[in-house]
Amino acid sequence: MTSRQAVNEAHEAHEAHEANAADSATRYRRPVSPTERLYLAAGDARGAMALRIVVEGDGIPDRGRFQAALAQAAEACPGSSLARVGSMWSAEGPPPRVRYADPRAGGPADSKRRTVVLPTGPSQRAEPPGCEVLIVPGSSSSSGSGSGSGTGADGTATTVVFSASHAVMDGHGALTWVREVFRALRGEAPRAALDADTDAALLRRLGSTGPRATPRPARRSPLGTVGGSGPTRTLWLRRTLPGRHSALTARLAQALTDAARLDTRVMVPVDLRRHRPGIAATGNLSLPLFLDLRPGADWTAAHTRLLTDLAEGRELAAGFETILARLPSAVTAGVLRTAQAVAFRTDRHLASAVVSHLGRLDLAEFSGGGFTASAAFALPVHAPLVPLSLVAAETGTSTETATATEITLGVRGTGPDLAARAAELLDATLAGLEAPAGARRARPDVAALRPAPPAAPSDAAVAEPTVVDAFRARAARTPGAPALDGPEGVVTYAELDQRSEAVAVALGRRGIGRGDLVGLVVDRSPAGVCALWGVLKAGAAYVPLDPAHPGARIGEILQSCAAGMCLTRRHLAEALAPFVPGTLLAVDDLLDGPGADADVLGAAAAGEAGPTAPADVRPTAGDLAYVIHTSGSTGRPKGVQIEHGSLMGFVRWMTGVGRVTDRTRFGFASSYAFDISCFPLFLPLLAGGTTVLAPGTPSPAVLRELVTEHRADTLALTPSHLALLGSASSHPARSLRTLLLGGEPLTPAAVRSARTAFGTGCRVINVYGPTEATVAVLAHTVDGSESGATVPIGLPGPYARVDLVGEDGETIGSRPGDTGRTGEIVVRGIQVARGYLDPVDTPSVGRPSSFTTGPDGVRAYRTGDLGRRLADGAIEFAGRIDDQVKIAGHRVEPAEVVAALEGNTAVHRAVVVPRRRPHSASAVLCAYVVPHPGHLGAGADLARALRAELARNLPVHLVPAHVVVVDALPGTVSGKTDLDALPDPFTHTTSSAPSPVDDPSPVDEPSPVEPWAVTLEGRVRHHWAEILGVDAARLRADSDFHALGGDSLALVEMLAAVSSDLLTPAQAQLFTRRLDCLVRNLTLAQVCDHLAVAREGAAA
Repeated sequence: MTSRQAVNEAHEAHEAHEANAADSATRYRRPVSPTERLYLAAGDARGAMALRIVVEGDGIPDRGRFQAALAQAAEACPGSSLARVGSMWSAEGPPPRVRYADPRAGGPADSKRRTVVLPTGPSQRAEPPGCEVLIVPGSSSSSGSGSGSGTGADGTATTVVFSASHAVMDGHGALTWVREVFRALRGEAPRAALDADTDAALLRRLGSTGPRATPRPARRSPLGTVGGSGPTRTLWLRRTLPGRHSALTARLAQALTDAARLDTRVMVPVDLRRHRPGIAATGNLSLPLFLDLRPGADWTAAHTRLLTDLAEGRELAAGFETILARLPSAVTAGVLRTAQAVAFRTDRHLASAVVSHLGRLDLAEFSGGGFTASAAFALPVHAPLVPLSLVAAETGTSTETATATEITLGVRGTGPDLAARAAELLDATLAGLEAPAGARRARPDVAALRPAPPAAPSDAAVAEPTVVDAFRARAARTPGAPALDGPEGVVTYAELDQRSEAVAVALGRRGIGRGDLVGLVVDRSPAGVCALWGVLKAGAAYVPLDPAHPGARIGEILQSCAAGMCLTRRHLAEALAPFVPGTLLAVDDLLDGPGADADVLGAAAAGEAGPTAPADVRPTAGDLAYVIHTSGSTGRPKGVQIEHGSLMGFVRWMTGVGRVTDRTRFGFASSYAFDISCFPLFLPLLAGGTTVLAPGTPSPAVLRELVTEHRADTLALTPSHLALLGSASSHPARSLRTLLLGGEPLTPAAVRSARTAFGTGCRVINVYGPTEATVAVLAHTVDGSESGATVPIGLPGPYARVDLVGEDGETIGSRPGDTGRTGEIVVRGIQVARGYLDPVDTPSVGRPSSFTTGPDGVRAYRTGDLGRRLADGAIEFAGRIDDQVKIAGHRVEPAEVVAALEGNTAVHRAVVVPRRRPHSASAVLCAYVVPHPGHLGAGADLARALRAELARNLPVHLVPAHVVVVDALPGTVSGKTDLDALPDPFTHTTSSAPSPVDDPSPVDEPSPVEPWAVTLEGRVRHHWAEILGVDAARLRADSDFHALGGDSLALVEMLAAVSSDLLTPAQAQLFTRRLDCLVRNLTLAQVCDHLAVAREGAAA
């Protein structure tokens, strides 16, 4: 499909959706998708190319009542009464018809031969596609009487067969229709399915317009070669197994491969509705994944591959059907017939089999109108170019399976012979479903094939691989590939694996293992990354802390989480030593210093285990991976416990969203203590790519070097840090391939900045997720159609369910009128954290606990964020329920800063709020304090002292840019603090930031022509005044940028401004290389001196 065709179809689908929502079902319209054109070309729309849902039970539905239920269901599900009008489907057809078969013919299911033969009469291939129902009463009943038992004397049940042409519905769409028919029979309110989406339109909406690689038709049939031509019919075989089977699709696919004794390619249809929660559509919304399998392999390998492909969204691609859709229908039909004939003659097929799973069916949903269901199963379509189809569904305590294959009547080897081979293959497949690897028997003799009923599956969950397993496997596959790159050079996967293994063994020798927490205070260096992976390989969890944080805060956190050990770098150890409560180890000493264990390093390099082998303490999905601390409303940081299973779910999903591959070079420029670091630390290293380490303190020059000299093509940043990216002239036109932005609302203006810097070829992805739900759970790829004040935060991946919960407790998005409604964002599923490390999340009146666990054992987290449901099912961020704010991408509870302020004996009351600086879009924290009576009149001195104390004890993002001393906090009528009545912190004279605090002495009034405005110092003053919101004339040489309220984002803004205004590109590079020295003493004079040196150095 061309991009224009895709756009047109997406537009048609949108228009159809709007019309459907606005009017009644009689005006329902949607495009005929390329997939549906292929099914139409295959012909026999109501025969071989029809899906069938078969329900067995007691009672015979009344003919008139059933026909009325079909008509009512057609109103709610107009997809059941479609007629083709040009390139569109329109609900102009009649409701589905119902036919009653003669009960003397017996039920469709032959219990002796275990086949299904439908009494449909001669095939009517010319009939248009549509839906219909066949009712076969129990053998002792009279047709359509509507009375008496539906079960005959010989035990034959009444059978209701719902048939839907695959050209109008997929399996899940058919189930939606069938459920709606029974709802009508029970007299329940309808649930409308009016969404007009098709697979092609949904791909376009999700930004997945790339082609799917079409496999060559080179796979042999599990049934052997079938020749001949003539009339055909579909052979269905049905089997019922006791119990439910975990990972059923993968088990069936591998068992089929074993039974066939062939290398197979199995096609697995995937329901695209998972990408649009709440969608109510009956159309074809399924696209395939392909599994290439070998006999004798363990089914867990197929399961892992399937989960990985699902996490990466590999089904989101268009296939050869888009090419065939460009041809006239008659030509497409001829191509299919020829290809099918060649495939069966040569025994070379597109895939060996289709294996699909319709999920779990609640029999109560398939009962009503005098009919009570006892069983339900599906009969698969015989797909074009594939010799065998198998579908499974679970009901109650049993698993129903059915296969479909085409047999040619009157041709030797294709009638009874083929039926026997198909039955033998199916029975061998199901017999091997539970057999251990290596013990399965393939293609047993029919005489010997009398399998006992399989045992119920074990309740034990399948062990999911962790990031440690995945990294070890990746290092074994590509040992010589570059894992890390940066100022210290390249580190290969083998080297990173061996050195982190050595750290793990060294930790094990010191008693560290599963369940332990290890502090991590390191820089962005190969040694720092080795330390992190060493902790994980030892089975422990790492507690990342920023080296820039005050030592007292680092010590407090390590003490509170009982971390008995802390890893750091040699150059950081001396400053940390007085504060760390347990053992402090420099990872340098473990690897190459005098304290390194030569035996451990040698064993790791040789791939051997030390005395405490990491393999012996291999973490599991339920073990902790890391504990990251966020701002706490109680005044104490909260430790969020993330398990390996949660981390692996995030990695699998986001690897696909970000298109991270073995060619990706992912820049790492954030702090380990910020969970955005999980993007570069895990995604590329598990995909075979490279993590590119930022060469110094983040700045425009550092990121420029990261993107240009070190060739990073993917970054994860907060929107506020886009200022670091500079202008378009700073970068090659297409240097950055993917930009992931998260941590705070993303505006269209910020997107335009990114587009200007890196061109339209750079994919911009807006991601959302609280730390408590493992980094990110929603994502939206920016496509230019966004029209709101902020860019949508998107749709969830497969490892988290994201709901909007209204004040009434109802989920928003499940009803037609929910578009535009706002509710709290609630996350459920694998990615939700274990909880907080300490019981800080104490429920209170009107505020229940943030973490809950449902009856099914699934965790949920109430984010406190508000979201708005959009028309396409996506979510738009709509603010906070509480007072929590975002500063420089960090989540901040103002209450934590208030607690620190009110802990000072000079402070009676305090309030902390975000305020925007003049001429700036970024917010800073501002504190207002009321002093105790003994400190009245202290004014600016008290403000300055309080800010200095906070700077010693809190991270930079928690230190207010301004502290303003006030006599009292203004109040509202209700007694709350009137935030709007607080003074402007940027002009108030008793603030810690403005220059009168630093220089209370009189300052000469500037002359009408201000001479400082045309000097270098004058230009720097001007930029400081604009960014910090202070009076430029009152700035002195010793004015300190941080003391004036400048945070990290203001610093970035200032450096970019003075560089652009006063330096050439070559001079700017020299200037920013000296940042590590400059930031330690960031006065006006120091900035001017560094600018002068840069000018002279570049000139020299």
